Amino acid sequence: MRSSLLIMTMLLGSGLGACTQTSPPPAAADVPAGVSPLAQARIQMREVAAEAGGSNSTTLTDRDGNALPLLEPAFITTSDIASVAVGTDGHNGQDTLVLRFTDAAAPRILAATEARVGKRVAFTIGDQVLNVAVIAGPFAQSMQVTGLDGSDEAHRLFTEITGKAP
Repeated sequence: MRSSLLIMTMLLGSGLGACTQTSPPPAAADVPAGVSPLAQARIQMREVAAEAGGSNSTTLTDRDGNALPLLEPAFITTSDIASVAVGTDGHNGQDTLVLRFTDAAAPRILAATEARVGKRVAFTIGDQVLNVAVIAGPFAQSMQVTGLDGSDEAHRLFTEITGKAP
């Protein structure tokens, strides 16, 4: 099974809340400037259901072809995202996606991630599951998506989300 990472960081002075911690979070000044996502990008983060078939779940297929039941509603959506940028993973130097959340969404995202510590979540764009990870700590201001299939995928996703070249 393909292993992917999704790192989520708070970018506040208080440190890291991560799904999978592989390196320290970038300092707020190190996060690249971003571009607003397209409204039609359909970015979502949802909790993975314990089993399929619930009335409040949607089933998508992960990168390995496995059915993945996701609870509705999503706790992060495109409208919660202020900007998207291509960044660099400080641990391995690979390109990542960095999403900054709106100030209005941050308290709700913090509450949602606090409630989901230890639970599996899926980050999706449209019907494509990019990553599945376990939330190790809450976050509110931004998150970094790692474990992508190289720079080409990071750049393709950035363009898909923003309509612009990185």
